[in-house]
Amino acid sequence: MFNRPIEIVKTYLIGALALAVLGLGAWSRYQSSNIVDLRAENQAQAQTISQQSADIEKLKQEAVENQRILLELSKQEAEARSESDEVIKSIPQDVKQSHPYNASAPRNVVEFLRK
Repeated sequence: MFNRPIEIVKTYLIGALALAVLGLGAWSRYQSSNIVDLRAENQAQAQTISQQSADIEKLKQEAVENQRILLELSKQEAEARSESDEVIKSIPQDVKQSHPYNASAPRNVVEFLRK
């Protein structure tokens, strides 16, 4: 008489255990798939970081080169300015006060000098 309820409980327990095992298997499979996806994403991010690091290094080198060129151009500009100052200083005072010296230059000459 009491055997029948025990059999039913055993059946339900076995079914619950089987369901739990299947559920854990499915959960494990999902987690495994998730880990594989995360590893692939991690690899892609590592490649991106590597590429960006190379780009940053290249930009740093270009910045150093641009700085060198800028200093060189500044030096050349200073030399040209000092040369032009020397030329201006070498013009005698009576020439500076003469009419042609103070006259307006032709428009194309002024535009050329502005460039």
